[in-house]
Amino acid sequence: MNRIASGQRWCLAALLLVLAAAAPAFAEEGALIDPRLGREEIEQRSKEAFFWGMQQAGFYELRFLFTQQEQAPSFRGINRVLANTRLFTAKERFATTPNSSTLYSGGIFDLRKESIVVVTPQMPEGRYWSIQASDHYAHWFFFVGSPFTGNAPQRYLILGPDWKGRFPPGFEGRQIVRATSNAVSIVLRLAVLDARDPAELERAAALVKGITMMPLSLWEKNGREPLPLERQPVVAGRAASFPRMAQIGDLTRSMTPLDYFQLVSLVLNDPSMTRRSDSAKELATLERLAEIGLREGVRFDPERLTPEQSAGLEAGFQAARRESQQALQDSLLDMNGWKLQTGFFYDDNDYVLRAGAAEIAWGSPVPYPSHTIGFGLVDSRGRALEGGHRYTLRFDVDALPPVTEFWELPVYDGYGYFVDNPIDRYSATSYLYAAGAYHVESGKLTFYLQSEAPADPQQARNWLPIPKTGAFRLAPRFYGPTSPLVDGSYPMPPLVRADD
Repeated sequence: MNRIASGQRWCLAALLLVLAAAAPAFAEEGALIDPRLGREEIEQRSKEAFFWGMQQAGFYELRFLFTQQEQAPSFRGINRVLANTRLFTAKERFATTPNSSTLYSGGIFDLRKESIVVVTPQMPEGRYWSIQASDHYAHWFFFVGSPFTGNAPQRYLILGPDWKGRFPPGFEGRQIVRATSNAVSIVLRLAVLDARDPAELERAAALVKGITMMPLSLWEKNGREPLPLERQPVVAGRAASFPRMAQIGDLTRSMTPLDYFQLVSLVLNDPSMTRRSDSAKELATLERLAEIGLREGVRFDPERLTPEQSAGLEAGFQAARRESQQALQDSLLDMNGWKLQTGFFYDDNDYVLRAGAAEIAWGSPVPYPSHTIGFGLVDSRGRALEGGHRYTLRFDVDALPPVTEFWELPVYDGYGYFVDNPIDRYSATSYLYAAGAYHVESGKLTFYLQSEAPADPQQARNWLPIPKTGAFRLAPRFYGPTSPLVDGSYPMPPLVRADD
């Protein structure tokens, strides 16, 4: 017995020595950043942190906004959706580049203890709807809806990657979905066919309310039936945060470099955010990030940085932001002067591009089977779009964007928010075209982009308001894109500045 006990003590001592050897030596010295790193090395690690973590940091901040910031209009709690029954306007500024033609419902879910049941009723024909789920890396792993699974009643069970046990009876194999992380976002989009018609808005809102995404336990307690949203408990999330998180909101505009490193630190120490243990690149990257204080078991505290270290981190952050934005620009396909974003060419291991996509809109790019996005940033002569000028966008009605579902042409300011205007018009859609909302002349559908309404009543029907000053952009969506809207061969008409 003594020999065995002695052997056990020897094994324990050996294990402790191994662990001590694996731990960073500088952690014992109380330093956040390895003091052996010079300025250039700190900048390089900082860039890697930006590239690796921008999507994950965006998810973390969005989750805080949705599940913990109770005073925010977007608050819904954890494992619960917020069903929007009206279209987004210029007043909503918690998410960039939203649609103004679809109602949204969705939330952030923690699958460590709760699986999620998704139930949809019979849906009407001729109306786009989809439910899509993503992990914190913006890896989209779940698609149902009119373009994917049709309009019949459907039911699904979404489980976390670590789930063990028995399934509830009655689910078919194809209805059981294993998520790629314990932290996921699930979003419903449902098209409004004619925003001018209050009865149509009511119909669309009723459909949104009839679709359920709820914890399995609530579903079973309710007799395996959907529980109305107003009867579902609102439970605030409890993920770690730091004081400035309530002030960040929009990462592109409000986040400082030191905010960012604190967010990445929270990501690394969040047990719900399942990491890619199968990725050699991620493992190697995290080993290097540990040297600048981004590691498990350590809270990144800017007060522990020297001025030189802080300057190196900030310089690397700004350089990485520029590089990632350029990588995104380089990845976009030229589509007759427009820049087409499609997930067809996306590589999960291209961290630089992944960060650039997160900067323009969290969760981007969405996979091309769902939709593609075309960015309109310049006019027909390559000049940046500017408020105060007048532009036209002219389509041949026989060559409208080729989609199986619908297209939308939203207009945003330079930051990706809708442009405030007196008629609350933020986009044009194929649904409204089909409803006869727009003036068509000689087989041409012409949109007028300007800050003031056109004097001609017919042109005013096709008016898309832009800012009086400053940059603006278009980001048309193509839901159910066919091949020309995936490979960029569609001849999208250019934006022509009309006041030259």
